[in-house]
Amino acid sequence: EAAATLREDRPGDQRLVAYVVPAPSAEPSPAALRRHAAESLPEFMVPAVVTVLAALPLTPSGKLDRRALPEPGPLAALSKRPARTPEEEVLCGLFAEVLGLTGTGIDDDFFDLGGDSLAAIRLASRIRDTAGVELSVRDLFAAPTVSRLMDRLRLGVSGGAFDVLLPLRASGGRPPLFCVHPAGGLSWCYTGLLRQLGPDRPVYGLQARGLARPEAYPGTMDDLVADYVEQIRSVRPTGPYHLLGWSFGGLAAHAVAVRLQAEGDDVALLALLDSYPRHPSAPAPPADEQEVLATLLDFAGHGEDTAGGERLRIDDVMEILRRGGGPLADIEERRVVALADVFANNGKLASAHAPGRFDGDVLHFTATAGRPDQAPTAAAWEPVVTGHVRRYAVDCTHHEMCRPEPLAEIGRVLAERLDGEDGPAR
Repeated sequence: EAAATLREDRPGDQRLVAYVVPAPSAEPSPAALRRHAAESLPEFMVPAVVTVLAALPLTPSGKLDRRALPEPGPLAALSKRPARTPEEEVLCGLFAEVLGLTGTGIDDDFFDLGGDSLAAIRLASRIRDTAGVELSVRDLFAAPTVSRLMDRLRLGVSGGAFDVLLPLRASGGRPPLFCVHPAGGLSWCYTGLLRQLGPDRPVYGLQARGLARPEAYPGTMDDLVADYVEQIRSVRPTGPYHLLGWSFGGLAAHAVAVRLQAEGDDVALLALLDSYPRHPSAPAPPADEQEVLATLLDFAGHGEDTAGGERLRIDDVMEILRRGGGPLADIEERRVVALADVFANNGKLASAHAPGRFDGDVLHFTATAGRPDQAPTAAAWEPVVTGHVRRYAVDCTHHEMCRPEPLAEIGRVLAERLDGEDGPAR
């Protein structure tokens, strides 16, 4: 007998727990059961914890009484190899500390174990403070296990987390998923999809120009699309292509899909996360620097510092970040200025953009919580899509769409659709 349920350790942080009742003569090991599950199930279905019970609790009607299931023990990593050197032992300890685990091995993937972009920033900071090693978030995206990270450090390989093309996971044999940034310009928010999509699916983020280094911003949506198509083709010269975007990123992903099809390529999946086309008679309001600064503080864990209603300035944001000692305490002021400028520029691009027609279906993930009555709906895409607009309701607000719990729900739908498009893994 077996049962599975989701447990929430922290708000928005869920893990799948399996409860099993062994046969009378069996003495199963929870770790062995997890390894067996990992060999035959998709990544998102592998339980984080297996708890062995003498019997499953039942209601008077004979159904499973989920409320009577005991609290599981601490999350344990599915480790294959333990640390072999003192340096690996230190890194394994830091992985476990940041993720709240009882331990990790050198082959355990940081993102498969539940890490996200914010946790990656914390880990890079802890490694720097503890081991004196300078790492970027991109280093963790490229090498998310201790063994691969050690190889990367020995080779002296490094890269910037603000580059236009950001490999969130470059390995895997399936066609990649390309994720276009929201208005703020960064694609770190999509790391929450990695665990759901499985280790064989490469995932790349497309990020705004002007963040990695000072350079001209795109003047039109066509300029942005031409740039991003070139970046996509540098990884995958021909289709099928899989595209996703949240908010402004959805508008841009749709435009990229239209361009790829016009150039003769197949776009097999286009997923839009609470994104809507602008109606020509209702142009977007001017971008507000306050919104991007407040969003940045919220991302860094300082959302309460914006609750007073006072108008934020760049200097205020820098002081809050540095005083708070959080994951973005060391961010350069020029990058904060660039984030605000990128946000404003993307608002102008969206306001002036008239979407072309995409030939195919669209997956639309609609944020349903706190939605104003006059807010646009997924049906707004129907005039510029030849196929169906398939709507999936997500119980969150627009700004919560890429937080762990909503993104896990989105990832499960995407994994099913992408695996159906690809067929068996190569």
